[in-house]
Amino acid sequence: MQVLTEFSDVASRKSKLSWEKIADLLQLIDALCGHAIPLTAETYEAAADISRRYQYRIYDSLILAAAMQAGCTTVYTEDLQHGQKIGSLTIQNPFFAQ
Repeated sequence: MQVLTEFSDVASRKSKLSWEKIADLLQLIDALCGHAIPLTAETYEAAADISRRYQYRIYDSLILAAAMQAGCTTVYTEDLQHGQKIGSLTIQNPFFAQ
């Protein structure tokens, strides 16, 4: 849900898309990726722990915590430390030049 929230914010604020267009895009994302993992009290607790331990912002930590709860092994982002492992999750920057 955190990723969808951030997407909606950027799409409306920066890209100036209508809410109708954003709703269409969210439906497409759901069709391609499946239903979003809900943010629960457990997700927030895990995110707070990640934020405390790794000094990530809570918003980024929510994404990591939800990914871990969903059983993901990789999160692709340019915003966090490339190659860092948090539990069984690895952060990968898709733009990282090796």
